[in-house]
Amino acid sequence: MREQTISALEMAAGVALFLGATLYAFHIQTMVDGGISAAGRMTQEQHAGVITVEMTNENRKLIYKGSEVLFTLREVQAGSFNMYVDGALFRSGSNPEELDLSIIDMNARYATEYVRRINGDVESIQFVKVR
Repeated sequence: MREQTISALEMAAGVALFLGATLYAFHIQTMVDGGISAAGRMTQEQHAGVITVEMTNENRKLIYKGSEVLFTLREVQAGSFNMYVDGALFRSGSNPEELDLSIIDMNARYATEYVRRINGDVESIQFVKVR
């Protein structure tokens, strides 16, 4: 009887370890899948040879061209964050084809200000025309 009890406890411990290992592997696989999906969203429709943002020495702020501001509206459509252009709000999830884009000057340069949440995610981007 004592040997059967010990054997049953060993088997229960083995099953518990096996279940723990499989749940841990499932968790790791889910995290890797999420990372791959995020990387895919970030690089979607972009070419490796295209430079979309140029750094300047003006207080180390990013300067966008008007066309790059329009390109950023795709991320607004995806529901990632809100965007302000010279004070005009483009809400998260809005369709750029339904918005008044005439306020974005294609020949202008825009300084950026990123507003982040406490966890580091971008909450909104503010574009202000550089004069």
